[in-house]
Amino acid sequence: RWLMTQQREDGSFSFRHLRGEWGNPGKEGSTTAATALCMLPYLGAGYTSSEGPYQDVVRRGMYFLVQNARQTPHGADLQNGTMYGQGLSTIALCEAYAMTGDPGLRGLAEQAIRFIVFAQNQEGGGWRYTPGQPGDTTVTGWQLMALKSGQMAGLHAPSPTLAMARRFLDRVQSEYGAKYGYLDPQPGDATPAIGLLCRMYTGWPRDYEPLARGVAYLDSLGPSKDNMYLNYYATQVMHHFGGEP
Repeated sequence: RWLMTQQREDGSFSFRHLRGEWGNPGKEGSTTAATALCMLPYLGAGYTSSEGPYQDVVRRGMYFLVQNARQTPHGADLQNGTMYGQGLSTIALCEAYAMTGDPGLRGLAEQAIRFIVFAQNQEGGGWRYTPGQPGDTTVTGWQLMALKSGQMAGLHAPSPTLAMARRFLDRVQSEYGAKYGYLDPQPGDATPAIGLLCRMYTGWPRDYEPLARGVAYLDSLGPSKDNMYLNYYATQVMHHFGGEP
C-alpha cells in the first residue's frame, strides 16, 4: 500500500520519495531500476496486471518498463543509466511473463536477456555499470538472477554466458568458493552471500563442500541490523539451501 502512494502519473517509481516525511531518500536516478524493484513485491505476492487488488499499479508499472525499453541491435536496453536497471527490469519482465503468459511480455523479456548477454565482459565474464566493463560481484549478481528468472519462465539463457559467469566467480572467490569479494577475492559484507547464490544458480549442488562452508559462515553472521543487501541475498541462500541454517 505504501509503494502504491509512490507511483508516478506515468506508472514509474523513483528512488527519491514522492510524498511524505520519510527519511533517507534515494539518490540513484534510474527509473527503470526503481520501477522494477517496486514491481517485484507485487509479483512476489501473486499480484499481476490481471489478478489481485493492485492490478492497476502493476499494469501501469509494467507498461512503463515496456515503453521505456530502447530497442538496439543487441536487444532491449532497459539500463536507464546503469546495468542495475537492466538486470532488475529483466527480472520483473520474466517474472510477469511467467505468471501471466502474456505474449506481449515474452518478446521483450527475451530481448532484455539478449542485451544482458551482449553486455557481459568477454574477458572476465562478469558485468558492471556499463556494457562490456570488467565485472563486479553486485552487478553480476543481478544479471545472473535475471538469467535464472528467464530460464524459469522458459526463456533461453545461453550456456557460454553462464560458463563465463562461472569464470568471473572463480576470480573473486576465496576459501575454494566459500567466500567472495567485490572486485577481487577479499570478502566484503554482502558479497559472500551474493557469490554463493550465484553459485547455486550456476549449478553447485547442495552437498558441495564449499557451498556448505559458505552457508555456515552466513549462519554465523546472522541477520544484519543495518545491511539489507546482506539480508536480501543471505535469506535467499538460506532458503534454497534449506535445513537448520
